[in-house]
Amino acid sequence: MRGLSGLNKLLGFGLSMALLALAALVAIPAMVRSSGAGAFGMIVLGQNFGAIGAMVVAYGWGISGPAEIARGDTAARLLEFLSSVKVRAFLVLPVGLAVIVPSVLLANYRPDLAVVGALVAVLPGLTSNWFFIGLSRPYVLMQVETLPRVAFTVVGIAAMETGSDAVIGLAWQGIGQVIAFGFSAAWILQSLGYGRGNRPALPGLGQLLRDYRSGVASNLGGSLFTALPLAIVTMTAPTAQPVFALVDKLQRQLQVSLSPIVAVMQGWVPQAEDPAARARKVMVGAAGLAILIAAVTFALGGWALHLLGDGQLTPPTPVVALMAVVLGLSFYVSSLGHAVLATYRKMRALAVSTLTGTVVAMPLVAVGAWGWGVMGALVAIVVGLLVQLVISLTVAIRCLGQPIPASASAPVMGPDEIT
Repeated sequence: MRGLSGLNKLLGFGLSMALLALAALVAIPAMVRSSGAGAFGMIVLGQNFGAIGAMVVAYGWGISGPAEIARGDTAARLLEFLSSVKVRAFLVLPVGLAVIVPSVLLANYRPDLAVVGALVAVLPGLTSNWFFIGLSRPYVLMQVETLPRVAFTVVGIAAMETGSDAVIGLAWQGIGQVIAFGFSAAWILQSLGYGRGNRPALPGLGQLLRDYRSGVASNLGGSLFTALPLAIVTMTAPTAQPVFALVDKLQRQLQVSLSPIVAVMQGWVPQAEDPAARARKVMVGAAGLAILIAAVTFALGGWALHLLGDGQLTPPTPVVALMAVVLGLSFYVSSLGHAVLATYRKMRALAVSTLTGTVVAMPLVAVGAWGWGVMGALVAIVVGLLVQLVISLTVAIRCLGQPIPASASAPVMGPDEIT
């Protein structure tokens, strides 16, 4: 029965993520047809800056939140959710304004699309999917968040296919994300009995920002690692930018479609009294899955890229192979971070891993893109992921014999423990 329950949760989260990924993928050729390949490249450029902003807005709850919700009682869950809303509501506006600047400065064509793409991409930072992952309630997540987002994305696609500019399609996506946040927040507050007589006092904003800073450092490092390569390619190899943007976009959507597997592991490991045995299974099983993911991506990636590029953008086979390696490594690193390191509250170590990988990879991306275009940039990304993997795996192995800290704000890991 436990196996069936786990499979049901995987299918539930998988269906949600598959719907979101499918809608986003269908939107790609619609954008290309609506405004052109160059305009699509600017949209993805803006979205990458917006994704960095989204990680700042999310402030680490996507990594640490599920474990806290899985362990907590009703009062603890309510406090966790309200604290997240307080922080994210404070951050969303200034972060949204901040991502406009690099989008405008780096856009060499249609800066309006870069700006709107960036602003819409900030909004996923408001998502409450981490709460539903912690509760293991995938079908509620689908009803209150996934379906509204998909529905408005479909409206945007229909608008673009009937002659509207891509900016209209992006605007509809943004509206769907705001509505989804409202629906999910309403369900969570109602289910936790929030109201008269149940309004917990929240820590001050400054204290919350301090307590969760390790989580946001990890999130931000990962987002920088994902988003900066496109900006670097735009500056150093502008002729390769549209193809790299397409590869980047497909890779991101595939990561979204794989996130339900990580989500199930993320909720499963911390629920055990002694999570070490489950953590070991994740470390071995996720490695096998990563290899399978890379193989399937290599087999089908060329066809998918040709289709999504509307025949205008078709990367060569070596680029497809590198994309497959990047996706497999990304999945395994994410599994270690979200399911093992987050369970043991090693958020500082996770932050060190992602930031170190970013510092190593980004200069190599610039050199690689300048010398060898898309292939050079992807090789540099692989190097950065390998750095992250070595650090994360080392810390994960050390975690297995350690007790879990008592609270999210407890000491996690000092610099001497990760060298």
